[in-house]
Amino acid sequence: MSRQTITECFAVIIVVAGVACGSVPDSQTGPVVTSDEPVVVASNDAENQPDLSRFSGELTPVVLPELSQLSASIQDQIRTQYDRVVQLRDSDGESLVALGSAHGELGMILMATNLDATATDAFLHAHAQDPDELRWPYYLAQLLRENGDTDGAIEFYRRSLRLDPAYLAAQVWLGEVYLDASRSEEAEASFRQALDVNPSSPAALSGLGRAALAVGDAERAVEYLEQALDAGPTAWNLHYSLAAAYRTLGDLEKVEFHLGQRGGDPPRPYDPLMDAYDGLLQSARAYENRGTQAMGEGRYEEAAAIFREGLAETPGDAGLHHWLGATLMVTGDSRGAGEQFTEALRLDPEYADSHLGLGALLLDGGRFPEALEQFETAVEIRPNYFQARLGLADALRATGDFEGAVEQLDRVIELDPSFVDGGMARAMTQIQLGQFREARDGLRQGVIIHADHPGLSDLLVRILAAAPDAEVRDGVEAVSIMQERFKGPVSLEMYETMAMALAEVGRYDEAANWQRQAMSVAEQNDRSDVARMMAEALALYEQGRPARSFFNQNPD
Repeated sequence: MSRQTITECFAVIIVVAGVACGSVPDSQTGPVVTSDEPVVVASNDAENQPDLSRFSGELTPVVLPELSQLSASIQDQIRTQYDRVVQLRDSDGESLVALGSAHGELGMILMATNLDATATDAFLHAHAQDPDELRWPYYLAQLLRENGDTDGAIEFYRRSLRLDPAYLAAQVWLGEVYLDASRSEEAEASFRQALDVNPSSPAALSGLGRAALAVGDAERAVEYLEQALDAGPTAWNLHYSLAAAYRTLGDLEKVEFHLGQRGGDPPRPYDPLMDAYDGLLQSARAYENRGTQAMGEGRYEEAAAIFREGLAETPGDAGLHHWLGATLMVTGDSRGAGEQFTEALRLDPEYADSHLGLGALLLDGGRFPEALEQFETAVEIRPNYFQARLGLADALRATGDFEGAVEQLDRVIELDPSFVDGGMARAMTQIQLGQFREARDGLRQGVIIHADHPGLSDLLVRILAAAPDAEVRDGVEAVSIMQERFKGPVSLEMYETMAMALAEVGRYDEAANWQRQAMSVAEQNDRSDVARMMAEALALYEQGRPARSFFNQNPD
C-alpha cells in the first residue's frame, strides 16, 4: 500500500469516522452510582462484562472549571445556571426533582461547551436526584460515548432504555457502541430491537448491515445496507460500507459505483433529546455539529466557514481547530491544516485525532521520523486507535522498520478484522522482509474471511505462483483459485495472474495465451506502459520458463 493511499485513507477517516462517531478529546469521568440489571443482556463471557468499579462511590459537588476561554455570553449562561444549582442545593424544602433538573440543565450547557469532566459530574448528580428522568442518563451516555468510554456509555444507554424501551436513538447508539467495540452479536441484538420500534429506520438497518459485514457475512450486509439506502438515500457513508460488501462478493462494477457516490448525512435516528440539546446555545459543540454535517455533505467551504465562526466565539476550543484542520486537509490546504492541528495540540496535547491528522500530513510530506512520533503519541493516548496504528505501521515501513510495521498491522487486524487492506498491507510488508510463508498463510486466512476479495486472492496467487521459495509455491492451488475467480467479474490483473499460475504448473503455452490477453486488455484501456512491462514475462513463457518478476527475482 503506497503512502499516497494511506494518506488518502486518513483524509477519509478523519471526515468519515469523526462525523459518524462525533470524536472529541478524551476527558475524565467522575464516580457513578451503581445500576439495576441492564435492558440488553450482555455476553456471559466474563471478559466481555464491563468494568464499572470506577463508577462507584460518593458524588462530589460540581465545581466550575476555568471559563475565561469562553465568550462572555456563554460564561454568563453557565454561571447563571450554576447559581441556580447552588441556590436550590442550599434551600430548605426544595424537591430533589427540581435540584436534579437544575444539575441536568447545567450539565447540558457544560457538555455543549466541551467542559466534559464537569458536565459528567453534573449529569451524575441529576440522575441520582431524579432517577426517573430519561434525559440525564441519556445525555451522560452520549457524553461518555463521545469520549471513548465504552463501558460507561453502555451502562447509561441501558439505564435510558429501562426508563423508555421505545426510545429509538438510545437503542441505535447502544448498537453503535457495541459495533465500535467489535461486539457484533450484541450490536445486532440492539439494532434489531431498534427495528422493533421503527422497522424502516435507516440508522438501524445500516447498523445491521455493518454488523453483518464485521462478521464476514457480505450477502446479509448488502441486504440490510441496500434497505437502509432506500430508506435514507442521502446517507453517504452507506456507500462506503456497500462498496466494502460488494468488494467481498467480487462485484467490482458495484464497488466502483458506490465508491463514486457522495450524499448527505450518515443515517441518524430521530432524536428529540439531542435536537433540544443542539439548539441550546451557540457553543463550540453546536458549531462542531453543524460543521461536521456540512463536511459529510461535501460542503467543505461552508464547513470551514462554520468552524471559523465558532472559533471567533470560542478561540480556545481544540475541537474546532481540529475540525478546521481536517476540512483544510480534505481540500488540499496542507499548510493550513497543519497549523490548525498544531494549535489544537497546543490547547490539548491529548487530542489523539489531531496527532493522527498531523502525522498523516508529515507522512505525505516525507517527514517520516516526525510522522512516526505523532502516530506513536496518538497510540499512547488511545491504545485501541485503529487509524493511528495503521499510520504508525506505514511510518515504520517508510523508515525501514518492517518488523515493527508487521507488529502494528497485526494489531490493526486484531482491532478490525473486517479491514481488508490491513491484511494486504501486512502481506506486502512480510514480502519485503522475505517472509513469503507468513504472507501466504495470512492471506489464506484472509481469503477464508473475505471470500473472493480480488486483492487478497490476487496477491495470494502471486505468492503461490512466483515466490522465490519453492516450498511456498503451489501452482495447483494457484490455478484452482484463479479458476474460481473467473466465475465472477474479470479484471486486467486476473489475466496476468492466471498466466503466472499456469506457468508454475508448466502449462507455458496457456500461460502465454493468457499473458497476451492481459496485454491486449491493457492496450485497449490505454495502458501501453503496463503492456510493455508484461512483455518480459510473455517472453519467458514462450521460452518455457516461469516468471518471478513480481518479486524482483531471477527465474529458476
